[in-house]
Amino acid sequence: MRKECLAVAIKAVETSGYILVDYFGKLHDFKQKNQNIRDLVTDVDILSEKNIKEKIREVFTDHTIIGEEEKVEKMNSEYVWHIDPLDGTVNYSQQIPFCAVSVGVEKNGKVVAGAIYNPFTQELFYASKGQGAFLNGQQINVSQKREVEDGLYVAAFSSARSEQKKREYEIFGNMNDTTRGVLRTGSAALSLAYLACGRIDGFWSKELFSWDLAAGIILVRESNGMVMSGKGREYKFQDSVLIASNKFIYENLSNRLANL
Repeated sequence: MRKECLAVAIKAVETSGYILVDYFGKLHDFKQKNQNIRDLVTDVDILSEKNIKEKIREVFTDHTIIGEEEKVEKMNSEYVWHIDPLDGTVNYSQQIPFCAVSVGVEKNGKVVAGAIYNPFTQELFYASKGQGAFLNGQQINVSQKREVEDGLYVAAFSSARSEQKKREYEIFGNMNDTTRGVLRTGSAALSLAYLACGRIDGFWSKELFSWDLAAGIILVRESNGMVMSGKGREYKFQDSVLIASNKFIYENLSNRLANL
C-alpha cells in the first residue's frame, strides 16, 4: 500500500506543479484568509487542491484527506492524506519561484509516504517508510556536520501574531549570530526537503499545520535525520514545536531552542 500511496502522491504533486507554472505571474487576485496580511489564498491554491484530491480519489475512495483550503474530507480509513496545494503562497504571489506542492500520507498516526515538488526547479523529493528518501531518483541523506556553529538553519513561524513572537525572534537572532546563519524561506515543505538532502543542517517551526509538515517529516526521517518535538520526543502533529536536524547536532540545537 505504501508503494501505491507514494505513486499517487508523486502524480498529484507533479500534475499540480503544472498548474503552478501555468499561472505564475498571471494572477493579481490574492485574498486574505483572515486578519493576518501574510495568510493568502489564490485561485491556484484552489485549483491545485482540487487536482490533488481528484488524483487521490481515483485510487483511494475511502481515505481521509486534510487539505489546507477546504479542510477535512473525513472517511472511514486508517489512512490520512495531508495536502498543501501551494506551500509558499506569499513567495508565489511575489513571483519568487521558491514554492512547492506537498503531499504526505499518514497511517495510524505515522507518516508513511510523502512527495514535495518545486516545478520551477523541477526538483521532486519523495520518500516512503523504510525505503529511503530521494531527489529526482537519487538517494539523499542529511548532512554530517557535528557542531551547531558550523550549520545553516531555517526557522518557520506561524502566521498568527502573538506576544510570544518576541522570544521567538530573540532565539532566531541569537542562533543567526552564533552559526552560519538562519534563514526564513517562506516554505516549510521545501525547507525540510533541503534538510533531507543536506543543503541546510537544521530546521525548526512553531504552530504550523500538518499539511505544512507531513511530507517533509518522512523525507527527513528516511534520510537519517531526526524530527522531534520541543519536549524531546518524536514529533506528532499536535505538538506546537518541531525541531529537525541530523543526529550529531540535534541535542545541542534542541537545548538552544528550549525556550521556544
